[in-house]
Amino acid sequence: MTPLGDTKSPALQRNARLSRELESLQVLIDSMGREADLGPLLTRLLDVACDLIGADHGAIGLVDPSGQRVRTAAVRNMPPNELGSETPVGVGLYGQVLAQGTTVYVPRYGDLETATQPSLADHVVIGVPIRWGNDFIGVFGLGREMARSGLLRRTRHAPFEPRDITAVEDFARYAAIAVHNARRYADERRRAERLAVVARVARLITGDLHLDDLLDGAAQAIHELLGYENVAIAQIAEGDADMLVVRSFGGEYRHVIRGEHRVPFAVGLMGAAARTREIVLVNDVSKDPRYMPTPGVTGPHAELAVPIVLGSDVLGVVNVEGKGPFDDDDAEALRIVSDQLAVAIENARLYEAARRGAVLEERHRLARELHDSVTQQLFSATLVAQSVGPAFARDPIEGERRATMLLDLARTALAEMRSLLSELRPHGATVDRPTPQATDPGLTTVRRGGLVSALRAHFRSPAIGDLDVALDSERYIPQPPDREEALYRIIREAVHNVVKHARATRTEVGLACTADVVRASVRDDGIGFASEQRTSSGRFRAAHGLGIVSMRERVAEHGGALRIQSEPGRGTLVEITLPLAHEGTS
Repeated sequence: MTPLGDTKSPALQRNARLSRELESLQVLIDSMGREADLGPLLTRLLDVACDLIGADHGAIGLVDPSGQRVRTAAVRNMPPNELGSETPVGVGLYGQVLAQGTTVYVPRYGDLETATQPSLADHVVIGVPIRWGNDFIGVFGLGREMARSGLLRRTRHAPFEPRDITAVEDFARYAAIAVHNARRYADERRRAERLAVVARVARLITGDLHLDDLLDGAAQAIHELLGYENVAIAQIAEGDADMLVVRSFGGEYRHVIRGEHRVPFAVGLMGAAARTREIVLVNDVSKDPRYMPTPGVTGPHAELAVPIVLGSDVLGVVNVEGKGPFDDDDAEALRIVSDQLAVAIENARLYEAARRGAVLEERHRLARELHDSVTQQLFSATLVAQSVGPAFARDPIEGERRATMLLDLARTALAEMRSLLSELRPHGATVDRPTPQATDPGLTTVRRGGLVSALRAHFRSPAIGDLDVALDSERYIPQPPDREEALYRIIREAVHNVVKHARATRTEVGLACTADVVRASVRDDGIGFASEQRTSSGRFRAAHGLGIVSMRERVAEHGGALRIQSEPGRGTLVEITLPLAHEGTS
């Protein structure tokens, strides 16, 4: 018989509880499919966990990479100071779960020797670990308010029962999947953001800008794409090798800092990075005696200073400040950017030297190599980066494949950049200069399998996007390696121009040999252009850009000719003619 005043039988109560658990699981599954950002996902998971067992309040903490601290990442009905707080091993509810590695049940929270929230002293609480495989990634902390007299005010204020704890433990296993996937998505998005910065800086480097304008653009790109609140890029002062001069800013610095500022190597975190040629990362500047306050910037914050180094020379420092904390990924992203800026600064030096009668030809060659190798790789990486998020949403396996592809492209671009940096080492340096190794996988395929194989592989790669490319090479006769490498670079640049500018759906590539010449053609069905059309800035459009200049130079090096024919709305035809290389010639 049902007790007086109880409107539900035990069977009905069990059915209601089962229904609530199934609803919670469904909400979790829906959240895993809808929420990609970790913050909103954690808030959603916490709400479901509290509703599942009737908890009055709760929090989710994430374990830091060291495994020694838990940082609160989501709260529900908790004191204001809980969100963002960090708890070490053994302290508070989080710390007890972290220390024991198992669920912790506390009938009265105030009885914990290290309770961190005195206002919850009379509450009953449970802490449940969140695990992914063997990794401890987080903690659920849930509580109920209990009557101070010890008598129950309402049924929901009863202590947690074993089945409540079991329900949260089961829920935590599913939550771990959601947290892991959200972190993976965040990592890939962060990687795409870093590549976007690298790509933008690469465009600035090849844009023929004045050095200060280039550094201003780079500083703002770092702020906009990586989200750092304050950015400054310093150069070595002219005539004083132990002094930094700062006049390029991004973020809030653009508004609060005016004019030019000088920082000696002997002071500040920027000076320390320049002096030691090492990355300086400080997540609480108030505790570092080297820190120099920045005019107009107040409050505790973090600072990351990355030296711009070329060989044994320090050329400047990339410096970011913000609330932090910064980590090794931040340092690596800025190191890659600093490597690019080293090329830009050295190119500027070469340019100035060329104006005085020095080697302008070398600067042109380096700009061409940068455009034809690194920029092509970064463009390909950008196309793949745009597809990573949607791919993960559709199929984690496909997302993982594209993420791996993205990483390979980034590594190739970085290797090409380092190869260029080794060539830029000052000629008078006494240090042995390593022989640059070509890392372009397309050129490697040309050497090993020939031009046709390399082109077919490239046309199947993500670098081409959705463009349909048809290759006709039946009348082609293999040429010497240096000529096939030149043809590969020229044809690849022409097809990439189609991808970037033409809005075409199909491109036909022809490759043939006659008695005297090698002929190559790239024809697309895109929007075309007028050969004398100019941009609003007065520059010629794609037909006269750096890529076309590079193609003409490569053709001329082999005694050939390049012809470009295009009309608006009628596509574009690029024709390359090189003398046929007979046996014994190159």
